Amino acid sequence: MRKLVIILLALALGLSACSTARQKLSPRANVNAKTAGVYYAQQNVEKAEEFYRKVLEAHPDHALSLRRIADISLYKGENFPAKTVEFNTEAFQYYTKALEIYDGYDDLTNEEKLDIRDMTRRRDGAWTRIYRAGDEAATAGNTQEAMEIFELAHDLNPDRFEPMIRLKDIYQKELKDDAKAEEILLSLIEKEPDNQDYILEIGAFYFNVKNFAEAAKYFEQARENAPADTDNLMNLSYSYYELENYSKALEVTQAALELQPADLDILLNARDIAYRSDNKELTVSYLKKLLDIRSNELEYAQLCLLLNELEQYEELISYAQQWYQWDNENEDAVQFVILAAAKTDNKPLQETFTRILQSMRE
Repeated sequence: MRKLVIILLALALGLSACSTARQKLSPRANVNAKTAGVYYAQQNVEKAEEFYRKVLEAHPDHALSLRRIADISLYKGENFPAKTVEFNTEAFQYYTKALEIYDGYDDLTNEEKLDIRDMTRRRDGAWTRIYRAGDEAATAGNTQEAMEIFELAHDLNPDRFEPMIRLKDIYQKELKDDAKAEEILLSLIEKEPDNQDYILEIGAFYFNVKNFAEAAKYFEQARENAPADTDNLMNLSYSYYELENYSKALEVTQAALELQPADLDILLNARDIAYRSDNKELTVSYLKKLLDIRSNELEYAQLCLLLNELEQYEELISYAQQWYQWDNENEDAVQFVILAAAKTDNKPLQETFTRILQSMRE
């Protein structure tokens, strides 16, 4: 046992020596630091914390003590769920103080670089636990608690946008306070006007409150920042569609199709816009592309109707037969073949499908 204690003491002294080489302590603080190190090595967190705090009373910028208090607080945050926000907040703050001291060091050693990476990772973990506590409170219906936690998470790390977006969601969806939600988003945009996440969020906000002109404005800005973002292009197209600016909606959708020509949702949107614009030829072209991807009764019916209106009877025969081959119990497909065959004086085809229709009705 005595040998184990000596080993632990040597380990603690070694840890202390490594991290305090740049920082001199008073004799009393030095004893407290070594004592804290022994308790820390023994995993006696209460006593270790007591003596590390004594060191900080005399030397508030002592990096090792700051780091160890942060480690202990992180440990408590993991093991005492009821106080996870309190302990993880303390961990985040102490890691931040320690990292600020390391930032002032010249010619960092490899060991110090490893320390920085470790503390940064642990600090990020502490912040994530705080944010998750806000999510848990919101899920449990504790709206006020969730709001306070999200505000805290934002104050600790203003570079993370998630807490303010969650606050916006609470104001908009739960409290039905669109004005406050808008205020939050505008404040974020004011601080970081080029932040793509904020631009997309405020665009989505305005779309959801049916302010489609403002939504289009922000989605256009997002498009400038990321021209190949097809999700944003579709949001922009939907905004123009709601504004009944079908030419712009179609232009944006076609830009999205150039990036993802086989995307089903984009093709459906292109078809709808072309149809709403009364552009029959273009609607037909998109319907053909949709049917190349998958067979669908609605698309077959719409395509056959349009081909008939456009008097493109040879193509109507082709697609109506294709429709019948896919669904040989569909009378509409058979009737379209008969109609187109009659228009093209294709008597054999007309007679064949007339017999098929009669057999279907027997």
